Order: sequence, then structure tokens, then C-alpha cells
Amino acid sequence: MLIALTAILFILIFIVCGDKGTKSIISTVMNAVLLLLAIFLIYKNFNPMLVTIACCVMISVVTLFYQNEVNIKSKVAFLSVLVVIIVVIPLIYFMAYGANAAGFNPEEYEITDSNGYTRNIDVSMLALQISIMLIALMGTIIDTAVAITSSIYEIRSNNKDLSLQALMKSSFKVSKAVLSTSIHTIFYIYIAEYMTLLIQYMTDYSLSYIINSQSFARELISVSISGIGCCLVVPVATVAGAVLISRQGQIRVKGGVKAKLKAGATVKSKSKLRP
Repeated sequence: MLIALTAILFILIFIVCGDKGTKSIISTVMNAVLLLLAIFLIYKNFNPMLVTIACCVMISVVTLFYQNEVNIKSKVAFLSVLVVIIVVIPLIYFMAYGANAAGFNPEEYEITDSNGYTRNIDVSMLALQISIMLIALMGTIIDTAVAITSSIYEIRSNNKDLSLQALMKSSFKVSKAVLSTSIHTIFYIYIAEYMTLLIQYMTDYSLSYIINSQSFARELISVSISGIGCCLVVPVATVAGAVLISRQGQIRVKGGVKAKLKAGATVKSKSKLRP
């Protein structure tokens, strides 16, 4: 059944997206390999946070520059993602450390030697939890950044005489719509993923226990971090996209004008040389 569903997914991607769909599948496989490599390096006692940050940067490069090609849209999106990662990492550390959101949840797993687990894995559980939150953040901010920069590029392409102020105003209108859908997507993904756990909480635990439980706090922090990341990437991608895309458009216009003037001067000089 799993193979059949995967085959149906690939066929639909090929039919709907064409070459883009092929690139998206290849980039997904490459990103999965990068994640497995990161897990292996963490297992070999490399610093989880450094490995995860490097892995997130490489995932961004693959997703933005391979799948979406090297252009002004992907460059602005990549810059926006890097800025948000740098800003959010201290916040993730502060929230994860303050809430003690590390280790296994007693509601989900019973870590005992008889179950085949070992309590001493020689890895900082706090660093590992921060890495998990950072990876969860990456998917949302990359999608949001690409959607915003692509919209700005299309607005500029169809309105070449638009001023920077007008372009930025139009871009923020689009960005607000992108943000609202991204926030809803994050919320529903987490609710669907942890619905059974929520039902168990409502059945077996009181409201005070739910609010103070480690697993509930961890998922609430993950949702909050993802939402904060989306909110931060919107103004960064909008301002950077409007400025850089507008500047590139002006450079192209000036280059085209110079080429036309040069071509006209060449034609005139040739006509003067004729007897």
C-alpha cells in the first residue's frame, strides 16, 4: 500500500508540475540524505546544533537554488531565511531551556532498559531538542519566503514603471495573505499530528496537568517558534525582495537603453561611411 501511494504521488507530481515536479522529487531525496547525514554525525558525537545549522543551510541551498534555480527570487529568499535563522536561534534556546523541553516524554515513551533503550546516549538532549525545533522551522520559512519573493517578482515584471514605494506597498498586501495561510497551515499540521495525544490528555489528565506537561509545552513551543519565524520572514523577504528586485529591474532597463543607444550610434556611423 505504501509503495502504491508513493507511486501515485510521483505520477501526479509529474503530470501537474512536469520538470519542476521532477526537480522537487530529486531535491526531496537530497534533503532526506542531508538529514540522515546530520543524524549520523550527531550519533558520532558531533555538536548537534552546529550540525543542524549546517544541514539547514544546505537544505536551503538545495531547495532554493536547485529546485527553484539560481535567480533573484531564490537569492532573496535564501538571504531572508539566513537572517531569520540567526535571529530565531537565541529565542529557541531561551524557550527550550526555560521550559526544560528536552528528553523523552513520559506520556509517549517509557524509557527502560527492558524495552531496549539506553538512558545514556551521550548527546545533549537540550541541543537535540533545539535542533528538532530548528528543522521544523525551516520548512515553513522557506515556503513563505519563496511565495513572497515570487509574488514580488511577478508584480515587478508586470508593472515595470512601478516605484519602489508602490512596489513595497503592493508586496506587503500579498505578504499578509501569504502569512495568514502559512499560520493556518502550521496550526492544522500540529493539531492533526498530535490529535491522539490530545484525546488521551482529555481522557486521562486534568487541565492543570495538561498545561504543565512536558510534551504539551514542547509542541506549543514548536508551534510558536514556527509562527514567529513566519512572522519574521514576511517583513524581511518583503523589504529585501522589493529593494533588490526593483534595483535589478532598473539595472536591466538602463542596460537595455544603453544597448539601444549603442546600436543606434553604430547604424548612424555605418550610414555616414556609405558613399
